[in-house]
Amino acid sequence: MRYRFPDGSDMEKLLHRLEALNFRAAIVGPEGSGKTTLQEDMAYELITRGHTIRWLRLNWENRRTVTKLIEDLFSTSSERDLLFVDGAEQMGALRWRLFTRRADRYGGLVINTHAAGRLPTLWECQTTPELLSCLIDELLASNSSLPIGEVTQLFDQNDGNLRLCLREMYDRWADAQYS
Repeated sequence: MRYRFPDGSDMEKLLHRLEALNFRAAIVGPEGSGKTTLQEDMAYELITRGHTIRWLRLNWENRRTVTKLIEDLFSTSSERDLLFVDGAEQMGALRWRLFTRRADRYGGLVINTHAAGRLPTLWECQTTPELLSCLIDELLASNSSLPIGEVTQLFDQNDGNLRLCLREMYDRWADAQYS
């Protein structure tokens, strides 16, 4: 599933803004708002334009191995490569400062994080019940649709986290199939 831009925005405009920010920017938003999806879509577009993307994916499960992951990443860095960090908020302030000094070796640094401030904000991901409804309709194809009231309730129960909403929809569907 691709990232959904609101009206008036698109990948081309986003990439022009990224270039204007010297390929050093942050995608910001709460959990389940599409940050990683957008970052992966951007990486795909940049690869088709000749860029090399190096990924560092940080999460709760690999927090204990971050030092090794970072060392491995910087052992083969190139100024032609763009470094994409998924989950930059997993790094504390000291580790972040040390990391960004070393990241200057790369031709760019694009992160996703829950809060603004680490790099200039390239894009702020937001969710709405209407966006959730579109995603559900796409996933269900023409099989059925969910009333907007039910979508809004699902959205509110999960604090706008689309990932959790879609997981709950999957669980509901699976339960209905096997009940």
